[in-house]
Amino acid sequence: MSLCGRILLGLSAATAVTFALAPVTLAAPKASKSIAVHIEGPNAAAIREDILSFVPETLEVVEPAAFSKALKGAGQTKAVGDSLVSKALRKKAIDRIRKAGKAAKAEGVIYGVSRTNKKKKKEVHLVYVDENAGDLAVDSAVPVAGSRDDRKKALEELLGPTLAQIAPPPADEDKASEGGEGDEGGEGEGEDGEGDGEEKASEGEDAGGGDRGGKRKRNDVNSALFSVELGVEFVGRWFDYSDPRTNNLRPYSVFGQPALSISGEVYPLASTDIAVLKGLGITAGYARALGLNSAVGDGDPISTTYQRINLGLRERLSIGEASQLGISAGLRFLTFEIEAPADLARTVPNVSYTLFRAGLDGRFPVGPVGLALGAEYLMPLSSGSVYERFQGPSVQGIGAMAGVMIPVATGIEARVLVEYARFFSSFQPEQDDPYIAGGAIDQYLGLRLAGAYVY
Repeated sequence: MSLCGRILLGLSAATAVTFALAPVTLAAPKASKSIAVHIEGPNAAAIREDILSFVPETLEVVEPAAFSKALKGAGQTKAVGDSLVSKALRKKAIDRIRKAGKAAKAEGVIYGVSRTNKKKKKEVHLVYVDENAGDLAVDSAVPVAGSRDDRKKALEELLGPTLAQIAPPPADEDKASEGGEGDEGGEGEGEDGEGDGEEKASEGEDAGGGDRGGKRKRNDVNSALFSVELGVEFVGRWFDYSDPRTNNLRPYSVFGQPALSISGEVYPLASTDIAVLKGLGITAGYARALGLNSAVGDGDPISTTYQRINLGLRERLSIGEASQLGISAGLRFLTFEIEAPADLARTVPNVSYTLFRAGLDGRFPVGPVGLALGAEYLMPLSSGSVYERFQGPSVQGIGAMAGVMIPVATGIEARVLVEYARFFSSFQPEQDDPYIAGGAIDQYLGLRLAGAYVY
């Protein structure tokens, strides 16, 4: 199979994985109100995601397809465009948006137009349309040319108060309210009784209201409870000796070999306010090449095993509202073994690394996508048979990672990642040794196409 064919196969597999990882729709808290959010124009999907990130959990959001259908049914078959800004030109469009909201059973509609205004500034003009025919509760523009963090903050400042007014209270607050009204004795306990009630309510929010209190945002990489990634990786390995002196030292190279990979992170205390521990997570990953064979020249193919296992801990630190720094440590088990017959086995570069790894990584927003970068130190605790042939072997390793995370839907993203590991060694051979070389370089490269779900 050619490298191009493998990459096309991987792209297809990664696409399937991304949509296969879409979470099962969870039962939302019982709510009596819902809204529709519809944005048109450049960067509309990213702006809509920014708005959804701060919509109260008790306020349901109408599916985009359902509202678009209702909008067409109301007679708005074309984009509203700049006419939304002009109070003189938008009456018909507002009436149609209101009609569509009613048809979609939405309490209100957040409708926005992303555009470049007369001053050549990029903005999104937003209105909030409900069943009331009077003045609009929201009718203003938010600049979109700055950073995504600035845009999200401006959107929340504009829309947050209106959403808070129409959102039903959480279910437990409803029960607490009903209990207070039904307990006539509670009202007669005086000021001390009221003080105790307020204190208990505050403690209840700290103990169980992580999401509502802003301690953890669902589907946010900076406060996720867990994440899982599944993908296809194209792996390569290059092994070569430096200053070889004997003829029984074989180099090795392969690239483009498909492998399946799965990895995940779990942060058990992410919903708490416990310093350090709330950002401490358990990480694990596994990758294995599929159908990998090796050969000497035009010889028969020899079954070859390549697999990688990662286990460790990671401390997650938020930088601002969107960037993240990770500090990690753990073990990696890296195996590359060619099942060669005895005479050939003495010359092939089989390794079985047990590695202690420690590293730093970061994730930074760049427009609508996330950029990931990382580096790590790899200290071999054991190295494998190829190094046992030489006297005085000393092996060290380093690793690096870079990638792009592309949001697909709430909590779901496509990922393109490149990982590199390099092991460099030196030997101390003597003149009569059967294997003589100054050292060796063992390099690994992986291009991974994956889908991930972040909760």
